[in-house]
Amino acid sequence: MRLRHRLPEPEAAKPTWLELFYDLVFVAVFIQIGDRLSHDLSAAGFLQVLVLFAPLWWVWANVAWYMNRFAVDDAVHRLLLLVQLFFIAWMGLSVPDAFGAASTQFVICYIGFRATMIAMYARSLHHAPGQRELLLRHITHFHLPGALLWAGSLLLPVEWRPWVWVGTFLWEAYSAMAPRFLALLKRFPAHTHHLIERFGTLIILVLGETFIKSITVASPPPLSLETALFSAPAIATFFGLWWLYFSAIDNATARVLCEDNPAPWLFAHLPLALVLITMAVAKTKLFESVFSGYLNPVYSTLYLGSLALFLSLLCLVAGNRRPPATRSRLVAATLFALLIPITFVWSPPPALIAGLATAIIAGLILRSCQRPGSP
Repeated sequence: MRLRHRLPEPEAAKPTWLELFYDLVFVAVFIQIGDRLSHDLSAAGFLQVLVLFAPLWWVWANVAWYMNRFAVDDAVHRLLLLVQLFFIAWMGLSVPDAFGAASTQFVICYIGFRATMIAMYARSLHHAPGQRELLLRHITHFHLPGALLWAGSLLLPVEWRPWVWVGTFLWEAYSAMAPRFLALLKRFPAHTHHLIERFGTLIILVLGETFIKSITVASPPPLSLETALFSAPAIATFFGLWWLYFSAIDNATARVLCEDNPAPWLFAHLPLALVLITMAVAKTKLFESVFSGYLNPVYSTLYLGSLALFLSLLCLVAGNRRPPATRSRLVAATLFALLIPITFVWSPPPALIAGLATAIIAGLILRSCQRPGSP
């Protein structure tokens, strides 16, 4: 086990093959989240997806955070990750009925994940005694309380358990922002380059899941003028989101923001990843409506709203303090938001919605290209 900051810079910033393999597991889990939302686009359905997505995302973020501090790849560590993969896989399998018959196994698997994280931090105490207070704080303020609170939720009726899950997540988010924890991070900072690489990898995987989801329909239609007029701009928009995100994080200001206090930057990726998943669901529904002839305004609202939220959240992730870059993103987000009520008054065809989205994203990219160094 080696400290990440003691490695040569190229090696320290590069995610390991094991980390990338671990990330792929979450593609399957996030697909389950998307499938659940696809079957229930109501406000209650979206709220349930959020309650499930937050702890699952937090699982990934906790492992990424640990690997940001330690470069470890021995047999014991691999076995611990193997056990985690078992628990994560079954959490994913529990998603469809996590608020019903599968609630208990969902909770038990989450507790199992927490136990493995406690074991990982306990191992690290031997290899990094100088960071003892910080490592113990991860156990006493995050993983141990998380395990105990989720275990306590098993004593409650199934319908009350999500309140404990939400409360636990909020407690841990507060602990990540607590002054003492931030002071310890100043003494033992995160490795910024590795952190950006890891969260960039997550976004690119979710973007991949978004693309897979958007072309997965029950009865694939033949290529026609009608389907091409929707799919071409929809794919262009998907490519534009990739462009905007990675241009935004690949700059010095994003790294400075991450170094000052990584917690807000880290937590901004939770809704960002969820927005991409909702966008995939909306895009699939709009694509199906092209050849089914039935267009629910909710599909358009979800698609346009997801794009508006993505651009708003990108302002937080980019950390760009230059007003023009932030203003451009917010103006584009506002345009998407203003289009939403129009879809209820007049149901525009999906191809027009996709075309307008592409035009706005393309305009944002062109404007950023006119300002070198300010994506």
